[in-house]
This record gives sequence, structure tokens and C-alpha cells, in this order.
Amino acid sequence: MLIDNCQFLSTEESFNVSDRKSIALNANANDIKLRHNRAVRFLHFAVLAGSNNLILGNHFFQGDSIPQGIRSAGLIMTGTYNSSTISENYVDNCFVEWTNERDANPVYTSGYSFSSMTISDNIFYASEVAPWFSQIVIRPHGAGHYLNEVVVTGNKFRSSSGRIDRVDRVDTSFADLNHSAHLNVIFEDNTFNGINAKVENPLRIRRSQQSASSVWTIPADGRLPFGGKARGCDAVTVLGPLRNAGGQIVHATPYVELEQGANQDTIQMRWPLPVSGSVSAIMRMEY
Repeated sequence: MLIDNCQFLSTEESFNVSDRKSIALNANANDIKLRHNRAVRFLHFAVLAGSNNLILGNHFFQGDSIPQGIRSAGLIMTGTYNSSTISENYVDNCFVEWTNERDANPVYTSGYSFSSMTISDNIFYASEVAPWFSQIVIRPHGAGHYLNEVVVTGNKFRSSSGRIDRVDRVDTSFADLNHSAHLNVIFEDNTFNGINAKVENPLRIRRSQQSASSVWTIPADGRLPFGGKARGCDAVTVLGPLRNAGGQIVHATPYVELEQGANQDTIQMRWPLPVSGSVSAIMRMEY
């Protein structure tokens, strides 16, 4: 199905988000092309159950006038293996939701799980939203699922009239993701304005240790995508000299312990002797 250069106008435009019921379009098969459309204040712009979809250059907006009001999903992508591309859209006061709500047996047993989607070069804009609002939401309906070959790059995330905590979130109403199983997740080269957590994977963190210690703790500070664990560390680079407790320059190499801390999103660097200094570390949410 091809839907190009259409405008969808809702009769519920004056309604608050919580009172809307209309959906501009729904598709249950593969290979949908939604290109250069405009949709105004529906409950959802599109619900797509198939894979291999191209959602390109659309503008869909769904806000209302309530300060810190709720927002509904603009796009709902159902099905775990979803090799769709969502690119160059203007996602305005709504979000992209990825779910397996139509799976009769939603608990993960085999297969690719939540995989193969690309979300790139979009404008994600929100205004007057609550701090817990997020612009990309994954909602598993059964336990055991994980992210596999997922790409989120080149997007412009912005919140005006109030900051939001983060752009990415797992809706755990039914189940959480298996954060010990993620594979090849790329979340980089995005811009963040009015967002507290600048999310990346791989994530580069700079750490300075003022007093000499043989154990340095480097937390991700909530910046790994979708609540991921610190399962990998690609590199550690020492920035400037290391010094021992007496102030002398020393040369030492640390080893890294992964998945530390209560949320397992911290790494610990262990040195052969107490040292102070600065490092840059690159951690990942996958091996």
C-alpha cells in the first residue's frame, strides 16, 4: 500500500489527547509506504503490524493545551522483527511506540526479538509535556525480549517549555526487556535540547579521580539506551599523567569490571596501585 502526499484531518482536533479515539490509518500486511503526509491531532497517526515499512517525510502532531498533559503514540509498530525505516519525519508532541501487543504468545522463546528497525534523521519535538515523557518507547508484552540490530541515529530531540528526563524508555506495564541479551544496538550522532540524559551507545564517559585510589567507579549516569547494562568496554584512554599518592608520575594499566552497581550500568577500573588522574572510557550495553 502506498500513501503519498495526503493530509489527514481529525474531527477530534479540539479534544484533549485523553479524549481522542480516532486513528488515521491501520495496516496489517508488509511493505507499507507512508511518504510526505500530514496528520493533525488523531489519537494515533498510523498503526502498522507488518514489517519492511518505509515511513518517510511525514509530519504528524498530537498535542493539546493541557500543561504537562499526556501524549499518545504517533506511530505504533507492532511485531518484534520489524525491518522498517522511520526517517526524516516531524514527530510533533507524540512518540514512536514499538510493541508486540498482537502476539498471541508474547513471551520470548526464539527468533530475533525486537530487531532490525532504523530510526534516523527525524525531528522529535515536544512542548508542555511531563518530565517522564519519552519520544521512543518499547513496550514488550512478554518477558525475555531484547534489542537486536537496532539503529537510532541523526535525530534531533527537543523539548521546549519544560525539560524531559530522557528520549528513550521501556514501558514495563507487562514486561521488561532482557538487558543481558542486547545485540548490536547503535544509538549515536543525535542532538538533545531540553533533555536531561544524552543517550548514546557506544557511550563515551570522562572520569577524573582527584585522590589516589586503586578502584575508580565510572557510572553511565543513565545514559545507556533503554536502561541498558554496562556489558562491554571498548576502550580506556588515560588523559594526562597518572600520579601516585605522593604526587609522582606513574605508568600503570587498569583492568575493567563490568555491570557494577545497583543498576549494573557502572564499570569499575582497577589499578595495580592507588593513582589519581583522568580517563576517557567507552562503554556499551552489549558485548
